[in-house]
Amino acid sequence: MTSITINGKVLTILEKEYEDKKTVYAQFLMESESKGMEVLKVKVTNNEDISKLQKDMIVSVPVLISAINGNMYYSQVEAIKYLKEMK
Repeated sequence: MTSITINGKVLTILEKEYEDKKTVYAQFLMESESKGMEVLKVKVTNNEDISKLQKDMIVSVPVLISAINGNMYYSQVEAIKYLKEMK
């Protein structure tokens, strides 16, 4: 179990519904030399952050990483720090 912080500009906010339960994800664009461009999807678990979070915000999100069947999943573990907003 590893905890890290993802810093960056929110690419988009994604809402998914499954069995009447809404899940919110913040997506980030990550650039790496080996993989090129990659979208990082972080599950937002704090309701207060869900209402504040917007596209193009610069944020710092403490996350927990879990790997299932070779896929990486990121879940928020602490409050998001809002660094600045892009106009």
